[in-house]
Amino acid sequence: MPAELRTEPRATFVFRAIDVDGRETSGTMAAANPEEVARKLRSEGRTVLAIGRDEAIASTQRTQRVARARRSDLALLCRHLGTMTDAGVPISEALEAASREGVRPEFRPFVLALAADVESGLPLSQAFSRRGREVPSIVVALTRAAESTGQLGAMLLRAAEHLQRSERLTRQLRAAASYPIFMLGAGSVVVLGLLIFILPRFAKIYAERGAELPVPTKILLGISNGVRENGISIGVALAALAAALVVLAKSGALARTMDRVRFSAPILGKLARLAFVAISCRTLATLLASGIHLLDAIAICRGLSRSPRAERFWNTLDAKLRDGGSLVDALREETLLPSTVVSMVAAGERTGRLPEVLARAADFAEQDLETALKQATSLLEPVLVLVFGSILGSVAIALLLPLFSVAKVVAH
Repeated sequence: MPAELRTEPRATFVFRAIDVDGRETSGTMAAANPEEVARKLRSEGRTVLAIGRDEAIASTQRTQRVARARRSDLALLCRHLGTMTDAGVPISEALEAASREGVRPEFRPFVLALAADVESGLPLSQAFSRRGREVPSIVVALTRAAESTGQLGAMLLRAAEHLQRSERLTRQLRAAASYPIFMLGAGSVVVLGLLIFILPRFAKIYAERGAELPVPTKILLGISNGVRENGISIGVALAALAAALVVLAKSGALARTMDRVRFSAPILGKLARLAFVAISCRTLATLLASGIHLLDAIAICRGLSRSPRAERFWNTLDAKLRDGGSLVDALREETLLPSTVVSMVAAGERTGRLPEVLARAADFAEQDLETALKQATSLLEPVLVLVFGSILGSVAIALLLPLFSVAKVVAH
């Protein structure tokens, strides 16, 4: 056969990648080798997570969820593996040792599944990617970069540090949000208890004594009767409202509205922007310091948040860089990052120290966020106490006002 008519044997490869919208996708592609699949995916603007000839790569996330992986568990595992790998222990032995000690019993099946994949010949990055969304994309990307450079131990330690910082930031945000949620829930339960159980008993006592009910008490009693008599209807209406909110959230309309409120509200907007700067700069710094290309790093960052505003930010950066622009020019077209961070990025690009500068910006943002959270909590606490104190005080006054009429009746 003439040489020009020969074709290289082709096979069907299964892949997982992050598309231009930041969503994780999987599929199949006919190619001569995995490198050709990777080139085609990157030409489409996708970030490759896994390529192989095993169908399990695409289906594992449906069939192999052996345990729920928490960020703290993954951070501890990465630190354990990084330390042992730096000491010269093979990764398969390190995984076996981690499964025997050092992890929670609930997390042990997850580690055993990783060990089985590695012992079967899979790289650790591919074993991580087979866990689906249980393992963040940044851990998969860092592990793949480490395998190509031979610095697996150091990169796993870097992944552990990133996961621990991310977990600490998440705990701070949850702790700040838990207090107002608790106050709102507890205050609502107390007010409903007064309306449904306490007020009707007082009304019965007042009726037996022939007391004249003042207007505030009549209004409160009307609300109480309405809640008690139409409890089922109110519950159905609340359930319908919740279902409508879920539908709106899936359609994107509610998500965009809430996103605008989150980034533009006076106090909440500052917290949201600081959290975005801290997470984005930290992730970019970690990825770039590991040798990952800037466009691939942006694709991974795009999948960190489901915020439409954040997605638009990363899409703008991606489009600008693909058109030949610089990172600083793209950042100056956006308003989500403060000018101080943009100036720091410009200095980092000029000096070739962009990862270090981004890490420093993330440190500053985390410190500012911690301070802002404390200030917001200290401001919100007296406001919530005042609001719920006023509501409960109004209810108590409305309950006690008829006592004056009862006293007059008894006196006569």
